[in-house]
Amino acid sequence: MKISVLASGSSGNSTYIESKGSSILIDAGISARNISNKLSCIGKDISDIDAVFITHEHTDHIKGAERLSRHFDIPVYLNRPTYEYSVLSLKKPNFFLTNKQIKFNDLLITPFEVSHDAIDPCGFKIQNNGEIIGVITDFGKPNENIKELTNKANCLVLETNHDVDMLINGPYPYHLKQRILGEKGHLSNIDAGLLVKENASENLKRIFLAHLSQHNNTEKIALNTFSKLTEKLRLKNIMTRQEENTELVNI
Repeated sequence: MKISVLASGSSGNSTYIESKGSSILIDAGISARNISNKLSCIGKDISDIDAVFITHEHTDHIKGAERLSRHFDIPVYLNRPTYEYSVLSLKKPNFFLTNKQIKFNDLLITPFEVSHDAIDPCGFKIQNNGEIIGVITDFGKPNENIKELTNKANCLVLETNHDVDMLINGPYPYHLKQRILGEKGHLSNIDAGLLVKENASENLKRIFLAHLSQHNNTEKIALNTFSKLTEKLRLKNIMTRQEENTELVNI
C-alpha cells in the first residue's frame, strides 16, 4: 500500500491510501478543489478516488465530502449517527457499522470506536495483503482497539495534538483547555509517544505525526517529544502539515 497525508490540523484533514485495486480518502475536511490540487502533487487525479471514509462529523473532517459526492460521483461512507448529526446532505450515503469490518475492493477496512466529543467517532484499520495502516486522530484516551492496532500496524497516522505545558499556559479559555485535555478531547505529544512505546511491535515502521494544534504545539516540540519516547523502536517519523501534503510513501 501507499499513503500520503494530504492535510492535517484543526482547519482540515484528509489522508490518501492506495492499494493495487483501490484508492480511498480517509476524511475530506478540506475543499474538493484543495483535495484535487494536493492529489496532483503526488501524481494522482481526483478521478482515481474510489470512496471517502469519514471518521466523524466535525467540519475539519467533512468539509469537502458533499462536493466530492455530488460533483465527482465519489461514494461517501460513514456511520448513520455521524451522517444524521452532520451538516452533510448526500444523495446516497453509504452507511457502515462501527466495529464491523468492511470488504472494499481489495481492502479490508475496519472502523473502530474512539473516545472523542462527537456522536459516534471512529478510527480506521486498513488491511491489504498482510499490510496494515491505522488512521487514528481525534481521540483523548487510547482504548483497547487503538492499543491493539498500534501493536499490529505497519504504519500509523497518529494524533500528536498538543504540548501539555503550551496548552495549560496558552491563550485558550479554561473550558476549552479542559475539553482538549479530557478523555474525549485530543491526544498530547507525550501520550502519543507512550501509546507507541508501550504497545508497538517490530511491525511498526512509520508514524505520521498528525493533527498538530496551531496554538498549542510546534513541529519541533512534537517531533522531539515523540522521538525521545520511542527512540528504541527505530521508527521513521513523518511530520504532517495543514497546508502541505506529505510525499506518497510505500508501506
